[in-house]
Amino acid sequence: MGQDDLLNRSAPSVFSKERKMPFIRISIAKKITEEMEQKLIDGLGKALSVIPGKEPQWTMVEVNDGQKLYFGGKKQEEMVFADVKYVSRQEFHKKREFTRAACQMIHEILGTPIDRICLTITEFDNWGAVGDFRDQYYID
Repeated sequence: MGQDDLLNRSAPSVFSKERKMPFIRISIAKKITEEMEQKLIDGLGKALSVIPGKEPQWTMVEVNDGQKLYFGGKKQEEMVFADVKYVSRQEFHKKREFTRAACQMIHEILGTPIDRICLTITEFDNWGAVGDFRDQYYID
Protein backbone atom coordinates (compact mmCIF):
# COMPACT_ATOMS: atom_id res chain seq x y z
CA MET A 1 0.00 0.00 0.00
CA GLY A 2 1.48 3.34 -1.08
CA GLN A 3 1.25 6.69 0.69
CA ASP A 4 -1.57 7.83 -1.63
CA ASP A 5 -3.58 4.74 -0.65
CA LEU A 6 -3.01 5.51 3.04
CA LEU A 7 -4.02 9.14 2.57
CA ASN A 8 -7.16 8.24 0.64
CA ARG A 9 -8.13 5.56 3.15
CA SER A 10 -7.45 7.79 6.17
CA ALA A 11 -8.93 10.97 4.73
CA PRO A 12 -12.51 10.52 5.99
CA SER A 13 -11.46 10.06 9.62
CA VAL A 14 -8.76 12.72 9.91
CA PHE A 15 -9.44 15.27 7.19
CA SER A 16 -13.22 15.46 7.12
CA LYS A 17 -14.81 18.89 7.55
CA GLU A 18 -16.43 17.80 10.80
CA ARG A 19 -13.33 16.30 12.42
CA LYS A 20 -10.37 18.60 12.73
CA MET A 21 -8.26 17.45 15.64
CA PRO A 22 -7.95 20.06 18.38
CA PHE A 23 -4.75 20.10 20.43
CA ILE A 24 -4.58 21.21 24.06
CA ARG A 25 -1.33 21.63 25.97
CA ILE A 26 -1.78 22.17 29.69
CA SER A 27 1.05 23.20 31.99
CA ILE A 28 0.54 22.77 35.73
CA ALA A 29 2.84 24.10 38.46
CA LYS A 30 2.19 21.28 40.92
CA LYS A 31 2.47 17.52 40.45
CA ILE A 32 -0.83 15.71 39.99
CA THR A 33 -1.99 12.11 40.23
CA GLU A 34 -2.82 9.94 37.21
CA GLU A 35 -6.47 10.04 38.29
CA MET A 36 -6.45 13.86 38.26
CA GLU A 37 -4.71 13.82 34.88
CA GLN A 38 -7.38 11.57 33.36
CA LYS A 39 -10.15 13.74 34.82
CA LEU A 40 -8.49 16.80 33.25
CA ILE A 41 -8.23 15.10 29.85
CA ASP A 42 -11.86 13.98 29.98
CA GLY A 43 -13.05 17.37 31.26
CA LEU A 44 -11.15 19.36 28.63
CA GLY A 45 -12.58 17.18 25.86
CA LYS A 46 -16.08 17.62 27.23
CA ALA A 47 -15.67 21.39 27.66
CA LEU A 48 -14.29 21.74 24.12
CA SER A 49 -17.29 19.92 22.67
CA VAL A 50 -19.35 23.14 23.01
CA ILE A 51 -17.39 24.30 19.95
CA PRO A 52 -18.95 22.83 16.79
CA GLY A 53 -16.96 19.92 15.33
CA LYS A 54 -14.66 19.53 18.34
CA GLU A 55 -15.32 16.14 19.91
CA PRO A 56 -13.47 14.49 22.82
CA GLN A 57 -12.51 11.41 20.78
CA TRP A 58 -10.67 13.65 18.26
CA THR A 59 -8.92 15.84 20.84
CA MET A 60 -5.19 15.46 21.53
CA VAL A 61 -4.07 16.60 24.99
CA GLU A 62 -0.55 17.05 26.35
CA VAL A 63 -0.31 17.32 30.15
CA ASN A 64 2.82 18.75 31.77
CA ASP A 65 2.72 18.80 35.56
CA GLY A 66 5.40 19.85 38.03
CA GLN A 67 6.33 22.80 35.78
CA LYS A 68 8.24 25.90 36.84
CA LEU A 69 5.67 28.59 36.13
CA TYR A 70 6.42 32.22 36.90
CA PHE A 71 4.02 35.14 37.04
CA GLY A 72 5.27 38.68 37.60
CA GLY A 73 8.77 37.26 38.03
CA LYS A 74 7.74 35.05 40.97
CA LYS A 75 7.55 31.28 40.95
CA GLN A 76 3.98 30.07 41.38
CA GLU A 77 3.01 26.98 43.34
CA GLU A 78 -0.61 27.17 42.13
CA MET A 79 -0.79 28.05 38.43
CA VAL A 80 -2.20 26.44 35.29
CA PHE A 81 -1.76 27.51 31.69
CA ALA A 82 -3.77 25.86 28.90
CA ASP A 83 -2.99 26.47 25.23
CA VAL A 84 -5.81 25.38 22.90
CA LYS A 85 -5.36 25.10 19.12
CA TYR A 86 -7.84 24.07 16.47
CA VAL A 87 -8.75 24.51 12.82
CA SER A 88 -11.68 26.87 12.13
CA ARG A 89 -12.98 30.20 13.30
CA GLN A 90 -15.61 30.14 16.01
CA GLU A 91 -18.04 32.65 17.42
CA PHE A 92 -17.04 34.65 20.49
CA HIS A 93 -19.80 33.24 22.69
CA LYS A 94 -18.71 29.63 21.97
CA LYS A 95 -15.10 30.41 22.89
CA ARG A 96 -16.27 32.17 26.06
CA GLU A 97 -18.49 29.22 26.99
CA PHE A 98 -15.58 26.82 26.49
CA THR A 99 -13.15 29.02 28.45
CA ARG A 100 -15.50 29.36 31.41
CA ALA A 101 -16.24 25.60 31.47
CA ALA A 102 -12.55 24.66 31.15
CA CYS A 103 -11.41 27.04 33.89
CA GLN A 104 -14.16 25.89 36.26
CA MET A 105 -13.34 22.23 35.59
CA ILE A 106 -9.60 22.81 36.20
CA HIS A 107 -10.44 24.62 39.44
CA GLU A 108 -12.70 21.77 40.61
CA ILE A 109 -10.22 19.00 39.79
CA LEU A 110 -6.94 20.64 40.84
CA GLY A 111 -8.14 23.19 43.38
CA THR A 112 -6.22 25.91 41.52
CA PRO A 113 -7.74 29.34 42.19
CA ILE A 114 -9.60 30.74 39.16
CA ASP A 115 -7.30 33.79 39.13
CA ARG A 116 -4.33 31.44 38.66
CA ILE A 117 -5.73 29.69 35.57
CA CYS A 118 -4.86 31.15 32.15
CA LEU A 119 -6.03 29.91 28.76
CA THR A 120 -5.28 30.91 25.19
CA ILE A 121 -7.09 29.87 22.02
CA THR A 122 -5.38 29.82 18.63
CA GLU A 123 -7.55 29.34 15.56
CA PHE A 124 -5.90 28.46 12.26
CA ASP A 125 -6.86 27.53 8.71
CA ASN A 126 -4.46 24.71 7.86
CA TRP A 127 -3.09 21.51 9.33
CA GLY A 128 -1.19 18.35 8.48
CA ALA A 129 -1.93 14.73 9.37
CA VAL A 130 -1.41 11.22 7.97
CA GLY A 131 1.49 12.53 5.89
CA ASP A 132 -0.43 15.25 4.06
CA PHE A 133 -1.32 18.94 4.36
CA ARG A 134 -4.71 20.62 4.20
CA ASP A 135 -5.94 24.18 4.13
CA GLN A 136 -9.47 25.17 5.00
CA TYR A 137 -9.71 27.59 2.07
CA TYR A 138 -7.41 26.12 -0.60
CA ILE A 139 -7.81 22.90 -2.55
CA ASP A 140 -5.50 21.87 -5.36
